[in-house]
Amino acid sequence: MSDRLPISTRRPVPDDMFDGRLKGSYLLDLEVVGVDEVAPNVRLITMGSSDLVGFDYTPGQDLLFEFPDGDLTLRRRYTIRRLDPAAGIADFEIEIHDGRGPATRWAAKAELGEHLEAIGPRGGISLRPTATSHLFVVDDSAMPAAFVLLEALPADTPATALLVTSYGAKSRPAAAGTRATSLVWLDRAEMLEMLSDLHPAAGTAAYLFGERHLVRTAEELLVAGGLDRDAVASKPYWRRDQPNASHGEPSFN
Repeated sequence: MSDRLPISTRRPVPDDMFDGRLKGSYLLDLEVVGVDEVAPNVRLITMGSSDLVGFDYTPGQDLLFEFPDGDLTLRRRYTIRRLDPAAGIADFEIEIHDGRGPATRWAAKAELGEHLEAIGPRGGISLRPTATSHLFVVDDSAMPAAFVLLEALPADTPATALLVTSYGAKSRPAAAGTRATSLVWLDRAEMLEMLSDLHPAAGTAAYLFGERHLVRTAEELLVAGGLDRDAVASKPYWRRDQPNASHGEPSFN
């Protein structure tokens, strides 16, 4: 991307597109301006565009990207890890996993100057403002969302993040966090053991993101431990027994 940004082509999603579900989102044209290997299994893709100048979003929201897949395109959502609306750049962490779906294949070979179309901001899960403490249970696919939300917390707000991974402790750059944040790297079995003995304090909000079975199991264990189900925000990102579903929205063009 040149030092001088071109005129923005950002435009609102038409009211009759997506059956009105994405009103308030924008159609975006983005260019790869940076690629970094931040972990053996994670590539940080930095996208730049005049469409991102002045772009407003809530921490935890994402963009829906169109990825090439042979003669087709498939759509996948990625959390906005960082955004500089003055410079018009945004970071996205894409896991390079064995499934090798269209997003992984693209990210593994992404080069400077490539373009992707996207739409956003999307997503309605955000921090619970009345909570007195926060608990996150996420796997590798959802760590960017958890880290963004942790970084958005006030400095003195207690928060614990259970980071479920098979890659080991500190396997990727974590949230900047605050002095009141505790990060726990653990495997699935350790997560189950910890949650089975956990009794969250009153006022705790829980955020459960990742593989569908992990999310559902974590929710049931937390509720059994005394957490009100209304205090839980959960979002399955994928299923271990089947590939991700296609996003059925019409073409962006």
